[in-house]
Amino acid sequence: MNRTFVTVWGLVAALLLSVVSGAAVAGAQGATPEPAEPGGNDVAGLRGAAEWLVSQQGDDGAFLGFTGESDPGVTIDAVIALASAERAGVDTGTSIDDAVQYLASGDVALVYAQSGVGQAAKLSLGLAAAGEDPADFASVQPLTLVENGQDDETGIYGTGIYDHGLAMLALVAGGLEVPQSAIDALAETQAPNGGWGFDGVPDDAAVDSNTTALVIQALVASGNADSDLVASGMDYLATTVTGEGVAFDAQPGSVADSNSTALAAQAYLAAGEDASALLQALAGFQNPNGAFFYNPEDTSDNLFSTVQAVPALAGTPLPITATPEAGDATPVGLIHLRAA
Repeated sequence: MNRTFVTVWGLVAALLLSVVSGAAVAGAQGATPEPAEPGGNDVAGLRGAAEWLVSQQGDDGAFLGFTGESDPGVTIDAVIALASAERAGVDTGTSIDDAVQYLASGDVALVYAQSGVGQAAKLSLGLAAAGEDPADFASVQPLTLVENGQDDETGIYGTGIYDHGLAMLALVAGGLEVPQSAIDALAETQAPNGGWGFDGVPDDAAVDSNTTALVIQALVASGNADSDLVASGMDYLATTVTGEGVAFDAQPGSVADSNSTALAAQAYLAAGEDASALLQALAGFQNPNGAFFYNPEDTSDNLFSTVQAVPALAGTPLPITATPEAGDATPVGLIHLRAA
């Protein structure tokens, strides 16, 4: 399998010149990790995270899910993460190829893609990141499933706005046009505070930073970076970022976490905003062995947090493709930050 990756060796100083302004949140719950100092060593930063991630790969090429068994969804997340690391100059060996072979084995890809539009979209994004054809892979056409997955009445792809964002990103990664009806659907489901919720309810109390961050990336990738939708979405997203640069999902009882911080950083990068404080704070969630933990209440190595953190550290908002195309942002650079 051929993969062409752009190697960009950026200096961390370029990303750490200033902090995100106007993003303080009063009363953020729970302790937050101290921002990491610039620096780096062999087991920290992007390289350390990628190396730890590779070490978690099974002999079958898959990564384990919540059930403790080989999981196609988590494997796709890992492919996207490792592809972003490679584009930023980190050698991941045969890990991506091995993961793709797992997805192509038996009926893994077929069953996963047919389980929902969001799953078909995520598979399409993973294949595009690995340099595979999302329109034709292992007896399944995930991109076609995405195209046919739009509700004629609501304009929404899949079962909610997160699925919808993934579908828009998959269409862009596959070289297809995102229909105006998909953008209109986001206008209809955006809450007054600028955010989006997972289930599409346009209510301030129903929105979350994760869905909003994904939607912002989808809007930018589809050529709507200058829309009021993005501007309002960024205004809301800034309210979920603390003065220390960490983000939380804005749901009741939430504590700042690495996944929300990483997604917010990708949205800031996509929108052309300063993500340096978020990226610096994200490194505070990294353990010495390279893995990331979820939040300060549980600092154990977390595979799901690590696959989410790697693309942000690599400076790559979604979609990530093997050969950069329209809508695919150029990596900001290779980041080495020492975890606190």
